[in-house]
Amino acid sequence: MLYIPVEVNKNPLKAFVDSGAQTTIMSPSCAEACGIMRLIDKRYSGVAKGVGTAQILGRVHSADIKIGKATMSCSFTVMEGKDVDLLLGLDMLKRFQAVIDLRANKLVFGDDGNEVSFLGEAEIPKYLEEAQQNEPTISGPNGTEIGAQSGTVRPAGTSGGVSSSAGKGAAFQGQGHTLSGGSSSSSKAPMSMPNGPTPAPTPAAATAPPARPAQPVHSKEAIDQLQSLGFTREQAIAALDACGGNVEYAAGLLFQG
Repeated sequence: MLYIPVEVNKNPLKAFVDSGAQTTIMSPSCAEACGIMRLIDKRYSGVAKGVGTAQILGRVHSADIKIGKATMSCSFTVMEGKDVDLLLGLDMLKRFQAVIDLRANKLVFGDDGNEVSFLGEAEIPKYLEEAQQNEPTISGPNGTEIGAQSGTVRPAGTSGGVSSSAGKGAAFQGQGHTLSGGSSSSSKAPMSMPNGPTPAPTPAAATAPPARPAQPVHSKEAIDQLQSLGFTREQAIAALDACGGNVEYAAGLLFQG
């Protein structure tokens, strides 16, 4: 996890850098602590739908954020349901031409030499790490797991999270199919018909090949949005298929793939 120290309205914070998130997000408690709740434009309130739902309180169009030695004007979407106080998304990273330099372990802005080092594991609050580890997950391509709340993509077998309700439903349906197959009519003795031959047993229903689910149809806007980030149409469609059509999670999957 990549965190950097920042100041919002002169209030020190530890911000999560997530290039897979489309927008920069702040929690209501953080907005309250930074004294910017009064700046929220409630015309942008609503419900974010993806893996579950989250309440959007509104949008702060402009607030000062200090990163490294520079103070920038940034906009925030204030939304409930996130386990981090502040998430720096792709909108801000692109706006200020930020470069994630993993070799130097720094976040670098533009060509003016402004850079800030990522925090070490010991400097990240424990509740943030535990929240990431225990969040529900959904299955992604190639055995990966996607955080249902943060959108973080984890390699196969590394997540300590709880399976999402969608995953449980799929497992339950699979068990039900097995039970129904075991109780097929072929296991019963054929009934005798008066004055006629005994009918042949019907084939077991379980032997019929399962119908393949139809591939979801994604909107042109969602595909174009991912293509504008530098990915091919095929990559965009595959990522949207894996993430249930959620553009934000699909972008995170592509960037971390």
